[in-house]
Amino acid sequence: MKSRVTIVGLGLIGGSIGLALKNSKADLEIIGHDKDPGVSGRAIKRGAVDKTNWNLPGACDGAGFIILALPLDAIKDTLAALKPILLPGVIVTDTATTKAPVLEWAKDLPDGVHFVGGHPVLKADRTITGHGIDAADATLFEGATYCLAPSVNAASQVIDVVSNFVTMLGAKPYFIDANEHDGLTASVQQLPALLGTALASLTMLSSGWRELGKVAGADLRAATEFVPSDGKTAREQFLAHRTDLIRLIDTATEKLNDLRGLVEREDAAALETLIDSINTKREEWLSGNLEKSETSSISFESVQTSTARLFLGGLASRTPKPK
Repeated sequence: MKSRVTIVGLGLIGGSIGLALKNSKADLEIIGHDKDPGVSGRAIKRGAVDKTNWNLPGACDGAGFIILALPLDAIKDTLAALKPILLPGVIVTDTATTKAPVLEWAKDLPDGVHFVGGHPVLKADRTITGHGIDAADATLFEGATYCLAPSVNAASQVIDVVSNFVTMLGAKPYFIDANEHDGLTASVQQLPALLGTALASLTMLSSGWRELGKVAGADLRAATEFVPSDGKTAREQFLAHRTDLIRLIDTATEKLNDLRGLVEREDAAALETLIDSINTKREEWLSGNLEKSETSSISFESVQTSTARLFLGGLASRTPKPK
């Protein structure tokens, strides 16, 4: 009997996880659940899942490994809904970009249920065409840094299972404390979204936008690309990082004032040096030379076999309850 994996949320991330697991040829049954029936149907057509179930408990029944590919604002309620049906030995993970609140919510899971927080950080040069399940790609996570923040009660064997799962996706496991993770991502994920929001507010919500819009082009489009697409999700992310963002906003304000001074003084040499330094660092980062990572000594085939063996060995394998 195949081990059952359930993916809750079949958008870009959830759909890509399903496609990557299918591509691995591991002996798994992949069940999908999404609140949008149309998304579920497209996930089946794309081959990301074997089948779907509109009912969340039904989709997770019998699963030994449950992946919550959901935005932060949906995870708390989903964990609460799953709490009554989760059996000891089941492994739950998520993909949200914020980890500390998720780890706190996971403390309410039943004894014996293991939670490992996750966050895939795609490579900087990775381009995505399209949205949601239609943009899902089995290779999406290749070379990605996949942050893992285990709960305090997650067994070492469970952590091995999740680490192997990450490697199966083509990503590199990176273990990190949840609070440290959130402090770091506030600078490079939430702050860009916040600054893009500020720029969009300054321009698009100004009384002069009718005229500004006539001369706005690709530069403004690129600069506002990271304005969140959903207000509720953005609200949760920004408030979850409230303390760090307030500190970063103060620092950003200081940097803007420094730039203002350079422009006001017409300090051409300083401006040129600053821009050149930034471009050098950016190219270094995009080329992957910022920090050379050690190449994993584990082959894809061995990881695939090891992960399947751990699933099939009973650690995360469950039989669906009789109906």
